[in-house]
Amino acid sequence: MKRVKVKQVGLPQSLLLAGLVMASVGAQASVTITTGRGITDRIVNAGSISVRNPGNTIQNPGLIIQPPPASSSANGSMNYSVGTSSGNFSESDSSPDGSLVELELNRKGYGYRAEAFAETGLAKARVETKWVAGSGNGSSAAGASSTWSDWFVISGGTGTGTASFASMLDGVLSSGKNGSASFSLNIGYTPSTNCYILCGEADNSQALVNQSFSLSGKGKSALGQELEGEFTFAYDKPFALTVMLGVNAVNGGMADFTLTSLSDSLALPVGSQLLSSSGLYVQAVPEAETYAMMLAGLGLVGWATKRRRTLHA
Repeated sequence: MKRVKVKQVGLPQSLLLAGLVMASVGAQASVTITTGRGITDRIVNAGSISVRNPGNTIQNPGLIIQPPPASSSANGSMNYSVGTSSGNFSESDSSPDGSLVELELNRKGYGYRAEAFAETGLAKARVETKWVAGSGNGSSAAGASSTWSDWFVISGGTGTGTASFASMLDGVLSSGKNGSASFSLNIGYTPSTNCYILCGEADNSQALVNQSFSLSGKGKSALGQELEGEFTFAYDKPFALTVMLGVNAVNGGMADFTLTSLSDSLALPVGSQLLSSSGLYVQAVPEAETYAMMLAGLGLVGWATKRRRTLHA
């Protein structure tokens, strides 16, 4: 179970390589995967899963999986007392399908802005607060969260297997002298049914990634990292992967984070096949020109073998 990047080679060498790949028992063909949402294309092993634009419901004999849920929410609050003016505000908004939610309010040097968006393979959340020291008193706070989940079925084996999910986290935290900012990220595995007796690891919820970070005082932090979490699954049994991204800020703090699926997000055991409810994650398959090159490679290998026999006759 691995991801493979293939170096560019000359035509004769590439044909021979293709023939050897096809002739090897259990070998996986390397193919170029075209992805949506501007995610960088990669060359991946056919035992990996690539990302493409989402489709509709996927049907499997005896199983129908509905499109996955997504949600987004935002909240903000502030209060102030400046001279003879005072105020106390609080509001929240949410979307059951993950569409963009936005809140913003500014008064007397205090304010907040919060926004969130989620869809399968992508989670975004941003908050910003204002707090200005002066003759008055007050505070400001904001929070935002985005969540998505997708259902999967992996076949091609028996019992249980191990797979991994990879994603890219990018974000910035900043905080003022009297403020703070934080983020939290959870990626988890959930089986389709509950198990109470003789349960295995694949029958229980599993944490792939559980990460959080907070910043206080006058500072700034930028985070950019590739995250990968491993989980155990049961062949031919549905399971869900769920992403939960949350950010918070207080009194001048700011947090802005995005989590995206990589183009070869899921790495599976060799020989496995996968269905995803969203259609976003699909098994990598060779393109027509790849097949042609493989066949040419096989012909080249056969010709070389025949010539070698002739020379030694």
